[in-house]
Amino acid sequence: MKAKEFWVFAAPSLLIMVLLMVGPLLFTLYLSFSQYSLGGAAPRLNGLDNYATVLSDPAFWRAVSFTLSYVAIAVPLIVLIGFGLALLLTELRRGKRLFISAYLLPFVVTPVVGTMIVAWLFRDRGFYSYLLSLIGVNVQWLAEPTAARALIIGYGVWAAVPFAMLMLYAGMQAMSQDPIEAAIVDGATWGQRVRYVVVPSLQPIFLFIIMITMMDGFRLFDSVAIMTRGGPGGATTTAMYYTYGVAFGDQLLGRGSAAIVLCMIGILILLSPFLYRTYQDTVKQRT
Repeated sequence: MKAKEFWVFAAPSLLIMVLLMVGPLLFTLYLSFSQYSLGGAAPRLNGLDNYATVLSDPAFWRAVSFTLSYVAIAVPLIVLIGFGLALLLTELRRGKRLFISAYLLPFVVTPVVGTMIVAWLFRDRGFYSYLLSLIGVNVQWLAEPTAARALIIGYGVWAAVPFAMLMLYAGMQAMSQDPIEAAIVDGATWGQRVRYVVVPSLQPIFLFIIMITMMDGFRLFDSVAIMTRGGPGGATTTAMYYTYGVAFGDQLLGRGSAAIVLCMIGILILLSPFLYRTYQDTVKQRT
């Protein structure tokens, strides 16, 4: 395909991308340096005042702290559980379709509906709260900070594990069987084959899953908004929920834009090692 023909086909998609992504991003960056409220006067540049206000707000750092805790706990659990289920799926001889269908439930249920169901099941006198009370475990899941955080993290893991499982299972199906057969001939155990053959072969997929789930962790909003609304006492407020509260609750779009820019910078910093590793792997494959 000639360059002219390529641009003819690509131009509509690039135009839509600029209008829906680049334009709003640049406008958000502009607002972050401006004093602007919903329904107020036109944006007025105020330098770094919004950034200074956000960085000096203890609520912002509490939200960042919980967000980082969520990522640090949920991402490894998603990868490990997804990998374990993918291994189990490869060993199944019967019932694979039923197994996959059961674990696709989080994809079938929309996030808002899923969080509403979980909130109802774990609310005071909810179904699971009642079952736990029968064995002497009385926990107010939505009223205690630690319990509420555990519920948010647990729901996030439950919702993301099927994605990791399917990605890793597809990677296992696409693997060459020659290294595995050679390992079997050499007398390697099942655990050794998984550790020294399967895991290295799936390394690019592991990196991809980690990056996607980390970004999803920083974008965590719906489950917090539905289940806890950032409570109790701000214990489950995430960076995105804090930004939403500042921008649309307090109607301070300038300050909210500064918060979202800071979150984007934080995401890029955390993802930079994985992006660099992916770049190195791509260069090696080309050479």
